[in-house]
Amino acid sequence: MVQINPPPPDRPVDPCFLEIPKGNRLIRIFDPSHHNTTVLAFRSFGPLKRFDHHRGTGCERLPAEDPERAVYYAAWSDDLTHALSSCVVEVFGDTGIVEIGKRLVALPILDRPLQLLDLRALGAMRAGTVAAIAKCEHQHAQSWSRFFYETDSDFDTVDGLIYLNAHNDGDTLMLYERGRNALRCDSKSVLRLDDPSLRPLLLEIMRNNNLVW
Repeated sequence: MVQINPPPPDRPVDPCFLEIPKGNRLIRIFDPSHHNTTVLAFRSFGPLKRFDHHRGTGCERLPAEDPERAVYYAAWSDDLTHALSSCVVEVFGDTGIVEIGKRLVALPILDRPLQLLDLRALGAMRAGTVAAIAKCEHQHAQSWSRFFYETDSDFDTVDGLIYLNAHNDGDTLMLYERGRNALRCDSKSVLRLDDPSLRPLLLEIMRNNNLVW
């Protein structure tokens, strides 16, 4: 198993960045019945998920409200089908069962370019760590996310991170609260996950990723 050292890096870095141009769309699957989540809501309670940069409480960084830090997980690709696939497996991949419930699919649009630290392929090593931070226990990835967020040079202007998810290596992104002003989404860009227009694509994604109802 590859060793994941904690930050800071022990050697100079030469990070890779990805700019997603204004006008592009992200994809997000969310459940509006869960903690009143909305299309554009950034989560300030954490750390919970992989690259959460919340400070938490105590030496164990137990999850807590952090009014100064918040995260937004979504997917992006030049091919929206690939982006939706990444979202579907991130939501349902642990159980392998697609339980739609009240979940919605949103396609927020970028009002400005997004600047992301690219941790895909060689990107993680060039940022001073290893690609396994996208597939390890969350606390290791969270410490690197806090480092990227807090560092005064090299990384301090990024809106978030792009990485290959742990389920099917789909392009996945996490935005820091810095990215809030980049997103907008009207009601026409939100569909129920069980909308008939999405069903053929959802079934194809399920088949390709060995998911069931």
